[in-house]
Amino acid sequence: MAAKTAAKKTETAEPTACECSRYDALPADLTEADLESGDFEILTTGCTATTKRQFAPGHDAKLKSALIRWGALGLDIRRNEGGVATSASPSKHAARYAFAHMVTAGVKRAQDKAAEKARKAEERAAKKAAP
Repeated sequence: MAAKTAAKKTETAEPTACECSRYDALPADLTEADLESGDFEILTTGCTATTKRQFAPGHDAKLKSALIRWGALGLDIRRNEGGVATSASPSKHAARYAFAHMVTAGVKRAQDKAAEKARKAEERAAKKAAP
């Protein structure tokens, strides 16, 4: 009986902003001069959807991929709620949802891939410089 009541409450709830729209990322090396000039880019998920649920369909995956991408780039990730922005690591933000372990693994995989790519680029550069 309680499950039916909970389902009815979910169906009749007022539409709210999708959860993924609450997240954004700023460059990790943001300076006071950048803040004053406004010369920086705020990355968002681009979501403008409203939903009666926590996420619009497919937007949990959208948030997961954004957290992985931003975490791999070392950006400052924020969750905005009620005009208050809270910064945390991608895995800490994802801990609110069921995909925290996937975000942690994804960030590590992306960082390892970038490190390997940089290592190979150094080896190619060294081979070109050698006579």
